[in-house]
Amino acid sequence: MQSPEAIPIQLVPSGESSLEESELVQGLRERREDAVQAYLARYRSLFFHCIGHFEADPALREDLFQELSWHALERLARDSFDPERGSFGTWLYRVAWCRCVDLKRQQNARRRHQAAATGEELPDRPDPSSSPVQQAEEGEIEALVRSALNDLEPEERSLLSLRYVEERTLVEIAARLSITVEQAKYRLKRASAAMRRTLLHRMPRTEAVE
Repeated sequence: MQSPEAIPIQLVPSGESSLEESELVQGLRERREDAVQAYLARYRSLFFHCIGHFEADPALREDLFQELSWHALERLARDSFDPERGSFGTWLYRVAWCRCVDLKRQQNARRRHQAAATGEELPDRPDPSSSPVQQAEEGEIEALVRSALNDLEPEERSLLSLRYVEERTLVEIAARLSITVEQAKYRLKRASAAMRRTLLHRMPRTEAVE
């Protein structure tokens, strides 16, 4: 497979936005809503160009787009982008490419691990009866999750409840909150990240390391 530098791609952003590149980058570092929406619209085609080299299933490409766009924002928050070394679009493409390579390696490693397994068959359905220890652990986890939810912002709690408790689709969530589907995806991703950080903070250090 070619490296990102060897692929002849016109790294021209798509989408309309009045933000200059430097303003957009600064807005993304501040996690401003207008900057995030401009970013998702402007560089969507760039991400999908990269995704096309790794994922053939159209149904999975949208999920991969969300993964890459969020990963790039996290990298940007760590000040890994240097405008003196190239444009923001070029940097995004390299970040997306490297992330795709990492994800493929992880996927292949999991497949090799499964192939090397002993072959013991799992039951078709889990045992409905839980041991007292399992019940206690489940109770502790439930209490931990509920406590973590209370620490989130109201919108974050609402988004997670709509998605994972009421099992609403992204389209339904967007309609409920009067926002676009792209905004719903981004805000849900942000709420999930906040929940993960809160849970890790509340877990005992030994459990968090494991």
